[in-house]
Amino acid sequence: MKINIRHISNTFNYGSFMMAITLIEYINLKVNDVKFYVDTFTANDLERLKKETGVKSLIRYNIPNTNKFTKKCINKLKKIKLNRMIKDTDIIIIIGGDDISEYYGVKGLIKELNKFKKESLKKNIILLGQTMGPFTDNRGQLAKECLSKTKVYTRDDKNFNYLCNLEFSNVKKGRDLAFAQLPMQYKAKHILKKYNLIKDSYITVVTSGLTKCYTDNLDAYLKEEIKILENILVNKKLIDKKIVLLPHVLLPEHVDDRLIIKEIMKKIDNKFKDRIIDIYDEMLPSEAREILGNGLFTITGRMHAAVSTFYMRKPAISLSYSIKYSGVIGDGLDMNELVIESANEQLWSNGEISKLVDEKVNYILENYDELIKKIDVKVLETSRIVEEELEDVVNQIKNRITN
Repeated sequence: MKINIRHISNTFNYGSFMMAITLIEYINLKVNDVKFYVDTFTANDLERLKKETGVKSLIRYNIPNTNKFTKKCINKLKKIKLNRMIKDTDIIIIIGGDDISEYYGVKGLIKELNKFKKESLKKNIILLGQTMGPFTDNRGQLAKECLSKTKVYTRDDKNFNYLCNLEFSNVKKGRDLAFAQLPMQYKAKHILKKYNLIKDSYITVVTSGLTKCYTDNLDAYLKEEIKILENILVNKKLIDKKIVLLPHVLLPEHVDDRLIIKEIMKKIDNKFKDRIIDIYDEMLPSEAREILGNGLFTITGRMHAAVSTFYMRKPAISLSYSIKYSGVIGDGLDMNELVIESANEQLWSNGEISKLVDEKVNYILENYDELIKKIDVKVLETSRIVEEELEDVVNQIKNRITN
């Protein structure tokens, strides 16, 4: 069985990486003799994927461009050979998130939809863990038409209902694939020692390199992020706690979370710096999850950092810039009280975001034990749905083998 898995090109986006890990490991456990053809950008991405899944039967078909003539000729031959292999794959699985939406550009969306339409005439295509839309003009109907021969699994009920209202007939309910145990999580304990982190002695803050999704005013964004940190550090209930600044997306370079961490550390008052641990190292998702899960709580502009925190049974405050937050976390985990709708210029320029975060921090501290109990119940429910979703996919694969 040959399976082509896409949208896992960048393993330095720990969120999409986690979804890929969960999917590949589950299929590999349940289906015999599988070869996975993956679209990882580089050989390093492929090795990271092998390391986090423990699966060796992964073949990269994304060959980089080069200006060197000899290398270009060799790569062309490799591409021809790999393209033949891809044509022979039995199933194509597209891993979500929110790529099939207008958040990242309309032209790219239309191109992608037409590509799916063409391929689905010849191949079985499964779109897994999706938050599709919202679509404007007639693009909802275009998506419905182009994806009509595929199988779609949403990652929240809100998106399922949205697609049903657009009269999608091929959609099933699911959850975000990152709500699952990472296979190499047990190996990640060392990361706490590396940064001298003690359980529950710190708050993790994940600042997002996607600043323009919140505001066009970078100075206002930085000012509010710094104010969020300062509010934590002067909070009397947290006076013995440190802050860990953790990046969750390192590539593409222009949205690297570390760029924001560097700017924050340049601008924040020196008196606070001895209580801030700023991390710039590349790591694996299991290591990032270990840090997130051993903090007291998390404040994040990256949704999957919240997912990992919740999975480890800790609270996370999410600064939302799209509907995926309310769907996956707000409604999916019944944690709307910890989601702040933050895609608003005025909230950043008027200094409101830091006040809203401070309110949520105090809410967590006042209701900590009750929140932990609620998180445990909701994450168990969500993880069961993920397992059912994956089992359904495996059954489709097995049916393909027998037919």
